[in-house]
Amino acid sequence: MRTAAVRGVVLLVLAVTASGCGFQLRSWDIASSIESAYLTASPRNAFEAPLRQALRQAGIAEAATPGEATVVVTLLEDRRERRSVSVSSQARAAEYEVSVGVRFQVEDAQGRDLIPDQWLERQRVFRIDRDNIVGSSEEQALLEREMEADLVQQILRSLNAAAADPAGAA
Repeated sequence: MRTAAVRGVVLLVLAVTASGCGFQLRSWDIASSIESAYLTASPRNAFEAPLRQALRQAGIAEAATPGEATVVVTLLEDRRERRSVSVSSQARAAEYEVSVGVRFQVEDAQGRDLIPDQWLERQRVFRIDRDNIVGSSEEQALLEREMEADLVQQILRSLNAAAADPAGAA
């Protein structure tokens, strides 16, 4: 019973100390700076659906035309590549590097650049398990989805920064 009371007091002291020092979780509210977005993409761009969903989840309405949108996001190109980075003693690939990239630009409703043409890319290395090729393929697919999600979040952060400071973005 006594240790429970001590733990309670310690937690209370930590909570008061954390709030008193100005600590707060880092967050951003993109919907407060961008009301609506129009998204256009090159054919079969793998980032279109995830970015559209992320914008919707962030509370940004999808505009029907570019003229109705606060921002116009254009996904110009996406790329997925895999290359061997090491070989085994049998001269077979032991590790692969997977890279996922997207090129995009953002304009305001008047056609002014908020974010000029920009390329974002992520790379990850994974080992090939020759005894479990299906598992290795699944690991590659998982890594690609994680990198794709990371790039979508980076685009959202860029949008938030550009919309908050349109003069400094271009």
